[in-house]
Amino acid sequence: MATKKTQPTANVREDRTAPKATPTQTINVYGSPATNTRPAPVKQETPKATTKTPTPGQAASARLQAEAAAFAAGTGKYAQPLSPIYAPSTVQEPTPRTIVSRIARTDSKGQIIGYDIVYSDGSTGFESNPAYGQQQEEEVGTTNVQVLKSLLLSKGLPSDLVDESVTFLQALLKDGIDGESAISIYLNNKEFTTKTGTTLKSPFYTKYGFYNDSLTDKYTATELFNSVEGYKNVVAKYNANPKFASQSYIQGYLKNKRSVADLDTYANTARLQAVNADPARVQTLKQLGYINNETDLMDFYMDPNVGTEQMKQNVNTAAFAIEAIRRANNLTPFSAERAKQYGAQLTAQGLTEGEVSALASKGYATIAESLAPTTKLSGIYERAGAQTAATIQSELEQEQFKGLESERRRRLAEQEVMAFRGQSGLTSQSLSSRSALGLI
Repeated sequence: MATKKTQPTANVREDRTAPKATPTQTINVYGSPATNTRPAPVKQETPKATTKTPTPGQAASARLQAEAAAFAAGTGKYAQPLSPIYAPSTVQEPTPRTIVSRIARTDSKGQIIGYDIVYSDGSTGFESNPAYGQQQEEEVGTTNVQVLKSLLLSKGLPSDLVDESVTFLQALLKDGIDGESAISIYLNNKEFTTKTGTTLKSPFYTKYGFYNDSLTDKYTATELFNSVEGYKNVVAKYNANPKFASQSYIQGYLKNKRSVADLDTYANTARLQAVNADPARVQTLKQLGYINNETDLMDFYMDPNVGTEQMKQNVNTAAFAIEAIRRANNLTPFSAERAKQYGAQLTAQGLTEGEVSALASKGYATIAESLAPTTKLSGIYERAGAQTAATIQSELEQEQFKGLESERRRRLAEQEVMAFRGQSGLTSQSLSSRSALGLI
């Protein structure tokens, strides 16, 4: 039987990329054909994840890598040194750079602005000088501050106060205040507000200037300083009660224009009188109402509420009254009122305490010689109009201390002369004798 030949398809190439057909026939491995059925698909199960326990070597490697990363980040601490065997090759400890040179950079005035630096790795840098700004600030007015300090010292201000004032003075100069104005502000102003809004109190005001606040007639800065320090020195010089150097007493001395020399004189007088303890003086001051007891002598002479002129008058009054009290008796009582009148009058004439005392002593000695005879003649010739010793003494005081001739004494003396001339046997010798006795 002839076999039919199949003609091959021309130019047909096998497409190897096309999917191959799945065979529907299963080949029996033993050569027997299987049935033409598709086998049931086999269910694919996802394998379960299994946790593998790392070996000791793996654990150590992981720990070292974590510690190396912490080292690179700048954190963490090692429990043990990192072994180069397990350390990752990418982690390397940085090599610190060192300064190779450090050259100062200065401004035109030679002040160090900062430093140019060259490092060991070849890099460069600049380090600023933090003190440069301060140097610039301190340089402002440094010379002028020294000049201002010299001026203040020349005014007699203590060096410790001047040194404490440097910061205040520098603030003025930095704000553009000239030297003369700076001195004026320092001495005469309570405070100064800078351009930045900072308020600074003048050191001079804190220690001396405040005394002027309550005064109508202000002291200059120099006068104020000299007066305050002078008062304090007087108190220390005579070892007086510290109260005399207190703020209230000093304020009183300033208000009443008590000069330092005046206070020194009277403080010394009080000291000497306390030592001598003259009973007549103490008694006189009591009767004049100037003191209450002998321990008040210093209080009398250093009274802050009494001005210089009034103190002179009080002292002269006391000097005058002492001589009157020494000669006072029941017939010629002491008059505080008349003593104050004469004290004021003699002070107005410019007499000192010593001159008043000498005048009073001489005057009362003359009055003592004339008082008794004149009082007797008044009783003889004036009869009903006769005056007491106190009245006649007052007239005699005016004659001695005011220069007013006693009309009564003159008239009585003339009457006495006429009476004796009318008597027989009266001679010039007898008149002279009676005149010497003060009877005419």
